[in-house]
Amino acid sequence: MVKKEDARVLRTKKNIEETAIMLLTTQPNFSITLLLHRANVTRGTFYKYYQNKEHLISEVHHTLIMDFIQHTQGKFHVAKMIQAVSDQAAFYNVELNLRRDSRYIKTLISRMRMQMQAQLGIIEDDDLYRRQMFQWEIIVGGYWALISKWLSENMNVAQTKLLQEFVEVLRIDTTGWTQTGLSLFDFDSIK
Repeated sequence: MVKKEDARVLRTKKNIEETAIMLLTTQPNFSITLLLHRANVTRGTFYKYYQNKEHLISEVHHTLIMDFIQHTQGKFHVAKMIQAVSDQAAFYNVELNLRRDSRYIKTLISRMRMQMQAQLGIIEDDDLYRRQMFQWEIIVGGYWALISKWLSENMNVAQTKLLQEFVEVLRIDTTGWTQTGLSLFDFDSIK
């Protein structure tokens, strides 16, 4: 039987993790003392849920990755992926444009790659598999490059316009693409 966490525990952990995200974007070398002060929690409360700062950061990364990955189930929903980045814009801007430590982005892309490989796993033709995998890599690389630029320019373009520009850059023609890496993506706007 799975034990449910108390609502107070969930709120406290969410508060600590949201404070950590804010500090990661402004002061990546923050101290536990600063975190405790900003989150308004005691040291005992913090250590009740997290072993140390690295454990907290690992949990924050896991939560953000799961929030993003939900938009890549089945197909990679580009508009929803843009929205997920937008929801944590300051964090992603730091991770993509300002940080020298790229563990988060590497882990996120690795998880995305595992999903792509699972989706392509049913393809028995090795050439078709390889071609679609390489095309997926190009599209995802283009996505992150576009997102990085968009964030560095303070998100000066609406998300729908950004999606349209991405589709235009790729010159996507949705007819006859079942044998390409494009079949792994959904380029429709969020309804």
